[in-house]
Amino acid sequence: MSSQTADILVVGAGVNGASVAFHLARRGADVLVVERTTVGDGATGRSSGFVRMHYDFELESRLAFASLPYFTGWAERVGEGDPGFVRTGFLQLVPPAFAEALRANVETHRRIGINTSVLDATGVAELVPGIVTDDVAAAAYEPESGYADPTGTAAGFLAAARRSGARYVGNRKVSRLLAQDGRVTGIEMDDGRIEAGTVVLAAGAWADELAATVGLEVPVQAWRHDTAYFGLPAGRTADLPIVIDHAQEVYFRPEGRELLLVGLEAGNVIGGSPDRPMAGLSSSTVESMIERVCRRVPWMADGSLRTAHGGQDGITPDQRAILGPAGPAGGPDGLWLACGFSGTGFKIAPAVGASLAEWILDGRPTTVDIRPFGLERFAAGRPLVGEHPYDALWR
Repeated sequence: MSSQTADILVVGAGVNGASVAFHLARRGADVLVVERTTVGDGATGRSSGFVRMHYDFELESRLAFASLPYFTGWAERVGEGDPGFVRTGFLQLVPPAFAEALRANVETHRRIGINTSVLDATGVAELVPGIVTDDVAAAAYEPESGYADPTGTAAGFLAAARRSGARYVGNRKVSRLLAQDGRVTGIEMDDGRIEAGTVVLAAGAWADELAATVGLEVPVQAWRHDTAYFGLPAGRTADLPIVIDHAQEVYFRPEGRELLLVGLEAGNVIGGSPDRPMAGLSSSTVESMIERVCRRVPWMADGSLRTAHGGQDGITPDQRAILGPAGPAGGPDGLWLACGFSGTGFKIAPAVGASLAEWILDGRPTTVDIRPFGLERFAAGRPLVGEHPYDALWR
């Protein structure tokens, strides 16, 4: 490949990189997206696709709330592809120790404008027949939430970006970022360079090693997680909401009409090379999934395992994204970060793209003020902590 140029270069065509490209291109920016494999092949392709707004950190809830209209009104807002949004409703279950925190978070969400309420055990049982609620002190319910197709969402964003003039280069591995005299100048690949005065690093679990090529430390590690699909028992329908079960460290949601997607949030591996092969799920991991789900919905004991796979994202020390310019953290000017989403990136991607594009083009983000997500917070000892926090990995 001969040398190319672009005003703004986006490294990574996952859902957040594609969203950034879409929002930049629709504003008339000259954008080029480079992807090491194919669209949505990293964390996006292994996401469970939740579209919900319940977090213990207000800014994340604001990002998710600002993103919801994209999923529900895709044809008008994006116009290419289909995110495959399915409205199911969403339940966040917590044990007694976090009941007051949940109620406080729901009040915050209602103030933002989110349609949500607190349910007791009886209300939960009405939504999920046969569910065990002995240890459920409170639950948050969002009737407008659901799930969507992450790869389809990324592909739609990228197609719409290209319709607005953005360019895309796939199957090109970026070997390093380039900088000179304190400013980013582009990227280098095995088969050439691309020159750009602005680079958005949206490379998921690979962000730290690429940032290091310009002397910037980005605290992002690879985080592996496990997901499986189970066939619903005979006589059971998929008419149930997404459930995040804090006590059992598991989540589940319907997939189509005959399957239940289950995700395990126990024993996840953090660290190691993001390039190492994805290992298949061990029998003990699958058994743990089954045991935890059946504690909550005992009727799943008659279900059947269909398929299982691992996934990967980049995770940060405070388990929240890194967004914004690298300059304030000692990186080169013109380098922007959109990484370290720590498992939360899909549902907030539309608003992240809009906010970051505003910051790059206008000097400040207005859709949601994402400035607190800056990389410099780590060196300054200002990790992002929820106003009414739950345990780590359960936000």
